[in-house]
Amino acid sequence: MTKAYAIAHVTMINLEKFTEQYGSKVEETFKAFGGVFLVRGGNISHTEGEKLGDLNVVVEFPDTASALAWNNSDEYQAILTGRTQNALTNFIIIDGVA
Repeated sequence: MTKAYAIAHVTMINLEKFTEQYGSKVEETFKAFGGVFLVRGGNISHTEGEKLGDLNVVVEFPDTASALAWNNSDEYQAILTGRTQNALTNFIIIDGVA
């Protein structure tokens, strides 16, 4: 089984509301699907290209089905507007290397 990764590059519009409505709640929504943070912010060393956002996140899931189930879950959908209304995000779910 190949692991899957949810990767987000987030540019803040309203950091306070983002944190309150989404950032402080999102981890609880993906734990039930086997998700775990691998990257959540931290220092970035840009070696090529342009900055992709204010916050970069990588969440590992056991497989693509788990990642997609989390993304479509009622629990996640209930907090999603906290992100979409308070940040601009590039978001993908991608398979890892088998």
